[in-house]
Amino acid sequence: MAKIESESQFIWTLIGHILLTPVTLFLVLFNKKDVEELLKPFSLFFSFVIAAKFTFSIILINVVMFIWSFSLSREVLSGLILYPSDLFFFRFHSLITAGFLHANAIHLAGNCVGIFIFGRIVEKHLGILKTAMIYFGALIVSGVFSSLIHFVFLGDHVGGLGASGALMGLIAAAILLDPFHLTYELLFPLPVMFVGWLTLYADIAGVLNPIEDGIGHFAHIGGFISVALVMYFIGVETRTKMKKGLLINIASLVAASVLYVVFTSGVL
Repeated sequence: MAKIESESQFIWTLIGHILLTPVTLFLVLFNKKDVEELLKPFSLFFSFVIAAKFTFSIILINVVMFIWSFSLSREVLSGLILYPSDLFFFRFHSLITAGFLHANAIHLAGNCVGIFIFGRIVEKHLGILKTAMIYFGALIVSGVFSSLIHFVFLGDHVGGLGASGALMGLIAAAILLDPFHLTYELLFPLPVMFVGWLTLYADIAGVLNPIEDGIGHFAHIGGFISVALVMYFIGVETRTKMKKGLLINIASLVAASVLYVVFTSGVL
């Protein structure tokens, strides 16, 4: 399995090296340490970024595709975007190609940050191949799910693009594999399952109270539930671990709901 540091491990190690920089500089001046030691924080950061090979690679591909998309004609781009009717006209390639296109730099950055955080967690536990299965499985399932909802039930033909569906698959897998893993996505440490709940809640709220926010909430939900399908192709041991993680999530969510009711009802 890949040796991938958690965010907390990296942050504390980096802080330690930064605090020791004056001492290291003093020792370098007196030839007690090599000058390379002063660059240790930079090498630590670089190693942290590239440690999860699949996660780093998929982010790099998304960035390259985003830049390349500016050189494409409107007609070519339209052929790569996923439209609800594509499933019924056998244009299945768009289920994949749309996942590597983004509307703007903010859209791209948001997805890449999420992929980096949650992809690392999944890859740490499952390795490159299974992480790739979850990513692309979620990308395909989210596209199919969203297309069916929009074409059959909503009757619209709005195109979709972006890696959000695949990202939601990584989020779902991460909160099942390591629910208490601390992530700093919201700038201060929170259990990854809490961040996952917030994300799912936002998408459910977006479906129940639809507004023109440009977000593919159905694709997100499809990506989230895709893990229920993909997990049956990634081994018995992983399924067992995910089922245990699901129980932990449910128990934690129930406990949090009870506490919320107790405190808001004025019982305490």
